[in-house]
Amino acid sequence: MARKISNKITKTRIVVPIENNLKVEIDIYYDYLQGFLTAEVEFPNEEEANQFKKPDWLGEEIGYQELSNRKLAHMDEKQFKSKVSEEVINHNKITIEELNQLILS
Repeated sequence: MARKISNKITKTRIVVPIENNLKVEIDIYYDYLQGFLTAEVEFPNEEEANQFKKPDWLGEEIGYQELSNRKLAHMDEKQFKSKVSEEVINHNKITIEELNQLILS
């Protein structure tokens, strides 16, 4: 019986505190996912989630279910690039460089 092979996901997580004791978890991905990053905010309840006004620097919603770590691990580079545009990757590369400068300063 053939078994399903998945890729190892390599990433760095940065936690950024924001308003109302919330935090943004930013994941910067490497290897075949180079140039991809995600940011996630977890809320204590639905009411707070509905009232949340995202900071300007937080990008657009990409759909967590479509690009979850589990799904990413089962994609090859071609499949990944069909889900995430080159424009998003290029924008992310700029953001990643800015984050690296903040971390190193």
